[in-house]
Amino acid sequence: MQNKERHLSLKLGRASVYILILVMVLCCTAVGSFAYIVDGAPIIKNVFTPSTVTCDVTEHFDGSVKSDVAVKNTGDTQAYMRVRLVSYRVNAAGEKIGGQADIPAFTPEEGWVKQGDYYYCKSPVDPKESTPVLIKSITLNAYPDGERQVIEVLAEAIQSTPVKAVSESWGWTPSGSGN
Repeated sequence: MQNKERHLSLKLGRASVYILILVMVLCCTAVGSFAYIVDGAPIIKNVFTPSTVTCDVTEHFDGSVKSDVAVKNTGDTQAYMRVRLVSYRVNAAGEKIGGQADIPAFTPEEGWVKQGDYYYCKSPVDPKESTPVLIKSITLNAYPDGERQVIEVLAEAIQSTPVKAVSESWGWTPSGSGN
């Protein structure tokens, strides 16, 4: 019986060694595979480039007549444009002076709507494109002693989507936007 027990003990000992070797081989294989996958995987860089929303006023001015006033989208995303006209008087030296300088009456061209102190372009403008003309032609007032009127065209742009942002920021909702 002792011989049988010794033989069984040797078999269990060998089986334990084989199991231990098998476990070690599996562990080494798993660790090696993981190291290969991690080391061999390309590095992926997450690059986020924000959009730019900018605009410039385009116009012609001959000293007394301002014409073809529009706004160009100089950004890289579609945007809505709005314009505010600010008028003041200057003397012959070009220095601002007091006095009333009402903007002469004009009708905004097609594609624009006035709300409050602003003129809004009804449609979004694609990057590098311009709005329709807002003012085809407007003659500035001349005053005695060489004084004259100045009309500054102040333009703003806002990303066109989501439309909710346009209405929340400007208090104006583009018609036909559905939002």
